[in-house]
Amino acid sequence: MRRLGGSGLGLILPLIAILVFAVLLTFSLLRMVEVETDIRVDAERNMLWVLHQSESAARRLIETTMRAELGEADAEEIALRIDLLRSRFALLQDGPQQRFMTEIGLQRQLAEMHATVQALQPPPEDFTAAEARQIRGAVTHFPAFFARAANKTMIREWDDLGGRLETSRDQLRQIIASLIGIMVTGVILTVTLFLALRLTRQRNDMLRRERDFSALLISSSGEGILAVDDAGRCTIWNPAMAAMTGRAAEQAMGRKLSEIAGFFDIAPMRQAVAASLGGKTTTLALQPYFRDAHEPPLHVDLRISAMRNDGRVVGAIVFMHDASDRHAARQKEAETRARLEHLVAERTRELDDALTRERSAANLYRNFAGMISHQFRTPLAVADSALQRLIRRGARADADEIAERAAGARNAISGLTRLVESTLDAARLQAGQVGARRVACDLTAVLEMVRARQCTASPDTRIEYHHAEAVDAIVLCDPAHAEQVLENLLSNAAKYAEPDTAVSMHLHHDDAHVHCDISNAGLAIEEADRAQLFDANFRGGNSIGTQGTGVGLFIARSLARMQGGEVSLLPDGTRVTFRLSLPRLEGATE
Repeated sequence: MRRLGGSGLGLILPLIAILVFAVLLTFSLLRMVEVETDIRVDAERNMLWVLHQSESAARRLIETTMRAELGEADAEEIALRIDLLRSRFALLQDGPQQRFMTEIGLQRQLAEMHATVQALQPPPEDFTAAEARQIRGAVTHFPAFFARAANKTMIREWDDLGGRLETSRDQLRQIIASLIGIMVTGVILTVTLFLALRLTRQRNDMLRRERDFSALLISSSGEGILAVDDAGRCTIWNPAMAAMTGRAAEQAMGRKLSEIAGFFDIAPMRQAVAASLGGKTTTLALQPYFRDAHEPPLHVDLRISAMRNDGRVVGAIVFMHDASDRHAARQKEAETRARLEHLVAERTRELDDALTRERSAANLYRNFAGMISHQFRTPLAVADSALQRLIRRGARADADEIAERAAGARNAISGLTRLVESTLDAARLQAGQVGARRVACDLTAVLEMVRARQCTASPDTRIEYHHAEAVDAIVLCDPAHAEQVLENLLSNAAKYAEPDTAVSMHLHHDDAHVHCDISNAGLAIEEADRAQLFDANFRGGNSIGTQGTGVGLFIARSLARMQGGEVSLLPDGTRVTFRLSLPRLEGATE
């Protein structure tokens, strides 16, 4: 028997017997169902009854018409008999009955007769004997047709019955043979089961002896050891395992691991035990085991392997080692590493902040000279012009003229002061040190002030100002920065304008922004220069021969974007037009 089990025949033979048993049993059941179906009488498809009822309805109609000729039946009774006959024909024209009439070859005649019945009209109340004879003549041959159909139906049913009986006889023979096969298969299964039980008992005795011997070795080990059978129930629980888990052997033996402690029901443990029952070995390191909710957990290392008998996996064995000291050392090492990383990160952040501040200061000082040379030229020119005229006038200047020239110079110096503050803010903004302060501002007043200042600085340039009807010029911006942007755009337009041409300013708005378009009839800007036109220190091809530093448009766009606006170059083929767009107060969102 041991050799039979080792070769695999002990398993193959019962499987083949069970398969044959199932096939024969299924075959017998199917045959019995077929026999039951063949001998069952289907009352709904009993054509003899239907034909008999149809024949009776036809004969009663003929009888009623004959009585009507004798004055013993009225028109209402004839109409009733016609309706009854129609109902019989309707039944014959239904699905199963119609198919049967087609099989016996009478469907065409039945359809013609049905059409005749449908064409019959009930006689009027004062019908004549001739009308009754006409109705009788139309259906006179109906009874003979139904009698012939009944005969064919009887013959067909007898033939079918004979065929079914012959088929049922063959099927019964097959069922008997199948039952004999089932009995033989049952005997084979019984013998195989007896032999399997005997072999199982022998192997269980052998396993019990080996387990008792292993228990002597396991009980003296300092490492926690437990074992489970292939059903997942604990079969070994040594004293070291009891000491580590706080569960005595009596609480563990014969129970599933998930019932002993929640630790054995976690996903890694379940997967490791399942893998060991499949023949694989798994190692789990530093798994926390909570003996008590109020105590720190133990950290254990586990090794889960398969237990085999004659090459077959019969269970799993788990070795558990207390690794709490190693976990504590690793935890302390991790804390030290984390503290060092935190210190390094703090120091790195401080160095980055210092480097950022140094770069910001360098950028501030590097750009400040360019901003000064570009932005302060206009107010200084205005003050210089006023003072030069005052000097040329000398003693001829009266008090009003002196006051006017002095006021112009003072206004230019005041504007220069505002420019100092705003330029410093722009430089700090570029260096990432400050933000814009946005308030409600009337852009019309700013435009008028910038226009007046530019007229003084460039008296030979004609500056035209237009605005749309009912323009809403209240914007959300930094007034000093908006003034500086407009002054940049207007001074550039005046500087690059063709001689004897006008610079125009057009103010209008849409739903979200107020736009100020400043344009001149200067040289067109090449397509290759448009992409870099707003870069710092860049000057386009149309600026050759004209003084400048190349930071004006860069400053203008930076200040506009700082306020939530934009400076852009419009695609205009006849004039060079720059647009300042600032958010309207009405549609702005803080």
